[in-house]
Amino acid sequence: MKEYIISNKKGILFVIGGLILLITMIIIHNISYKKTLLVSSLETFETKINEPETARVLTEEELLEIFLVDNADTIKFMADTFQIDDEVLKEKLRSDYQNINLLETEEFEIRLLEYLFALEDSEKQLFDNTITKCQDNKEYMLSLIKYFTNIYDSVDFSIAAAIAQIESNYTANSMLNKNNIFGGMSGGSLIRYKNIEYGILSYIKLLNDGYFQKGLTTVETIGRIYNPTYNEQGEKIAKPSWVSKVNKALEEFVNIDTTVDLATINSLKNQV
Repeated sequence: MKEYIISNKKGILFVIGGLILLITMIIIHNISYKKTLLVSSLETFETKINEPETARVLTEEELLEIFLVDNADTIKFMADTFQIDDEVLKEKLRSDYQNINLLETEEFEIRLLEYLFALEDSEKQLFDNTITKCQDNKEYMLSLIKYFTNIYDSVDFSIAAAIAQIESNYTANSMLNKNNIFGGMSGGSLIRYKNIEYGILSYIKLLNDGYFQKGLTTVETIGRIYNPTYNEQGEKIAKPSWVSKVNKALEEFVNIDTTVDLATINSLKNQV
C-alpha cells in the first residue's frame, strides 16, 4: 500500500484536489442559494408592509360629500335657476338627502328639481324672487328647452320648441320681459317668472305634468287644452289655425340633436 501511494502520489493529489474543489463549489452554491432566498423573502416582506391597507367602507356622509362635489355644476345651475344660494342649497341637501334618496344617481336632476319646487313652497325665505329680464337669444333658449326636455323626457322637444316659436318667436319683448316664451296665462295676464331659466323650466314641467304624462302627446290633443275652440257640433277641439302654425313651426325642429350639457348652456348665456 505504501509503495502504491508513493508511486501514485501525483494522481492521488489530483483526486484530492478535485474533491476539495467540488466541495468548495457546493458550499458556495448553497450560500448563494440561501442568500437569494433571504433577499426574496425580504423583498416580499417589504412589498407587503408597503401595500395599502384594505380600502375601508366609506360612511354615507362621506359618500354624500363626494356626490355633492361630483354634481357641483348641476347643483349650481339649479340653484341659480331657483335663485337660492348654492351653499344654502347644499346644506339643505345634507340635512334632507335621505328623505329624497339623493344618493340614488338615476334621475338625479328630476329629484333635485322636485325637491327645489317643494322647498320653494315650504321655505320661501330662502329664495330671491327678484325679476331678471331675459336678454338671451333664441339659441340659448332652445338649449334650455333641450336640457329640460332631457330631464322631463316624456316631453317632445320639437313640439315644445314649436309652440314657443309661434307664441313668442323667442323675440317678443312683451313676453321676454316676463321670462315667458310660451304664452302661459294666469288671471287674464301673462305669468311672470323670475328668470328665463325658471320660466322655461316651468313651461317644460307644465307640458310634462299637464299634457304628455296624461297622454296628450300630439299637437292636436295638446291644442284642445292649450288653445281650444268648438266645432260646429259643439265639440271642443284645438283651434285649427293654431294647429297649422305649430305644425309648420315643427319643420324647423324635427331631427335636431337634443344633446346638450351645462358647459354649452353656460357658454351661450347672455350672447346677443
